[in-house]
Amino acid sequence: MKTLLLVLSTALLAAGGAYAHSWLERSPEKHPAVTTFEVFYWELVRNDLDAAGRLVAPGSEAELALAVDRAIALPDDTRAGAARGFALDLNVDAADHAGRPAVFLAGEATVNVDPKGFVTSFGVPELRHVEARLVEHDGAWRVAAYRDLRLTR
Repeated sequence: MKTLLLVLSTALLAAGGAYAHSWLERSPEKHPAVTTFEVFYWELVRNDLDAAGRLVAPGSEAELALAVDRAIALPDDTRAGAARGFALDLNVDAADHAGRPAVFLAGEATVNVDPKGFVTSFGVPELRHVEARLVEHDGAWRVAAYRDLRLTR
């Protein structure tokens, strides 16, 4: 029994060490465009379209999409509910688009929301698929296009 416990402890220690090593080797540097998208996405899921609009490129698809959302929004419109937080798992691809630097993001988002009319401790997780294209505009990253699709269960 002691031998089995020693073998299992050693295996657990080795697995923990391998995980810690891979975590430390990961690049902690996040592309500035990803940070811009995170702020934009938080404003979007909170339904603060004016704040989200300050992070979009002028004349872009994203600006048009936000204008449409503003036009159809009701005064008390919180869509599915109030967002409490989110987590993004994104793939980042940097490239050029129309002759200027661009970053393409695609992945999954888990948004924790309070359903309309209810208040919860942590929110109810809602899975979404997100895609975005960000471009450099006047020395800052701006959202040029985005897609936020709720995944049904």
